[in-house]
Amino acid sequence: MSNLLEISILLVNTVFDHLSMFLSSFSDGGFLSAAGGGTTLAFALGTVTLGSIEAGILAAIRRWHGSIDEQFGNIDNLVSLVNEHQPTWQMPPDLLQQLTGNHSQLQTLINKCRTSVASTADRTLRNSLLKSTVGLCLLQVRIWAYGQFSAGILTADDVHLLGFLLPGENGGHHDRTEATDEVAEVKVKVINEDNIRIVIDRSAGENAAQVAHGWPEGAHNALLVITAADGKTEVYRQMTTRLHNDIRMPDGSHGKQFIVKASFLKHINDEPRFGNEPTFSMPLTTEDLAAALDRQHHEEFEAQMREVERQRQEITRMQAEVDAKK
Repeated sequence: MSNLLEISILLVNTVFDHLSMFLSSFSDGGFLSAAGGGTTLAFALGTVTLGSIEAGILAAIRRWHGSIDEQFGNIDNLVSLVNEHQPTWQMPPDLLQQLTGNHSQLQTLINKCRTSVASTADRTLRNSLLKSTVGLCLLQVRIWAYGQFSAGILTADDVHLLGFLLPGENGGHHDRTEATDEVAEVKVKVINEDNIRIVIDRSAGENAAQVAHGWPEGAHNALLVITAADGKTEVYRQMTTRLHNDIRMPDGSHGKQFIVKASFLKHINDEPRFGNEPTFSMPLTTEDLAAALDRQHHEEFEAQMREVERQRQEITRMQAEVDAKK
């Protein structure tokens, strides 16, 4: 099921990328025609004026690609606006139901993931649902908004407040920025037999004069990876926006060694550039030690029983030889 969800998300992102390229290919005075829920979009782009867009609106539009809280803030704002203006804005009921359902589930997951009871599965579900909901907003909801704008139901200001630019407008980001070349330094502290704390910082040795504590400029994410002692078997892999990360290790980690590494990223699909890779060991609990001692005693008892059986068989053999000579 998770693989199917990831494939669906990838398809949504791919379609959106092509749609964005398609929209941006039109110059002023051109026309857009696209299918969106049975609505044909056709309006002159020359009527759009970028100068009327406030800086705050542009900042909100860019937050679709920001942190978890920023992306959810845009979703929350969009859902509130649509619900406030229904039925005037005429969003299709099935689209509105999907949007509000995702919003409600995301709110619950995000709140839970801020607590210590959240599991890795909770965070993975939160990230997947957030990505698919952002894709829903930037594709289906945005096309719906364009259709309502062309029909005169939504104004340009309404579209902007929903978090979208109209075709032909430009938010000031023309090219993808280069990936960061600054290296992350990882420090790990074992809190107890199940939990660790990982601190991500900028590496003084690798970054030389650029070094300063915290995030490099423009890097809003870090990839955090924990592997088994072989350096190949991954037991934890997660994007994070925090320098301090408390992590619960998976079951079966007691008494084993692990390696941790991290990479700062400007874009979530940048090629990771890892820094140091410290090794740490998870401690054994009293129960682990007792179980190990019990296993040792059991193994010793079995070894003794095998030796008794061997001696019994040897005595039997020798007795048989004596009996044969009589």
